[in-house]
Amino acid sequence: MHEELTRLRAALERAQAELIEAEAQLADHLAEVNAFEFEFEARVGHLWDKLDALETEIEQYKDRIQMMRKGYLSVERQYQRAWQAPPPSAPTPPPQPLNPVDEVQIKKLYRQLARRFHPDLAADEADRAYRTEKLTAINDAYAARSLTELQAVAQEPEAFIRTGRVRPGQTEAQLVQALRDELARCQRRMREIESESRNLHQRPSVQLSLEVKVARRQGRDMLGEMAAELEGKIARRTVERDMLKAQFDQLGPDQGIIRIK
Repeated sequence: MHEELTRLRAALERAQAELIEAEAQLADHLAEVNAFEFEFEARVGHLWDKLDALETEIEQYKDRIQMMRKGYLSVERQYQRAWQAPPPSAPTPPPQPLNPVDEVQIKKLYRQLARRFHPDLAADEADRAYRTEKLTAINDAYAARSLTELQAVAQEPEAFIRTGRVRPGQTEAQLVQALRDELARCQRRMREIESESRNLHQRPSVQLSLEVKVARRQGRDMLGEMAAELEGKIARRTVERDMLKAQFDQLGPDQGIIRIK
C-alpha cells in the first residue's frame, strides 16, 4: 500500500504540473487569438461595418424610389426585409497594448498564479470552488492584459492544504482512492484542453491569423491589403448611394412622407 501511495503521489504531481502548463499554453493561445481579433477589428472590421451600413442605406433608397414610383415593394424585397439578419453587436474594445517587458511579466505572473490557484490542487470541494472562482478571475485579468489585477491576486495570503496529505480519520485505502480520483480528474481535464485547442485552431480568425503571419514573413501587409480593397468598395458604393439619393430627391418634395421601417 505504501508503494502504491508513493507511485500515485508522484504520478499526480506530474499530471498536475503538466495540466497547469497546458492551461497556461491554452490561455496564451486564447490571448493571441483575442489580440489578432482586436487588430482585425481595428484595421478591417470597422470598414466591413461601414460597407454594411452603406449597403443598407442603398437598399433603403431603392425601396423608397420603388415605393414612390409604383406604390409597393416587390415580393422579393419584402421577403429580404422580413428575413434580414439583425446587425452584429459592437465589438469588445481591445486592451491597451503592452510593452515587451510588461508582456513577459504578465505571462510569468499568470503561470505562477495558475500553479498556485489551480482547482486540481484543491484539498476538498470548498477549496476547489474557491480556486475555481480565483482562476476564472485570473484568466479574465490575463485576457485583458491587466498586470494590476494579477498583482492584486498574487498579494493575497496563502490558505491551502496540498492534496495527498492524510486527513484525520482517513485510511490509506481511502487516500489511494482519492489520489486515483484526482489523477483521473487531471487526465479528463487534459483531454478537454486538447479538444479546446483543436476547436480553437478551427476558428476562422485563427486560420486568417496564420495567413497574415505567412504574408508578413513575405513582406506583405495582408490586413492592409484587405483594408484597401474594402475602402475601394466603400468608395464605389458611396457613389452609388449618392446617385440614388439624388434620384430620390428629384422625384418630388413629398419624399419625406415615405418611411421605411
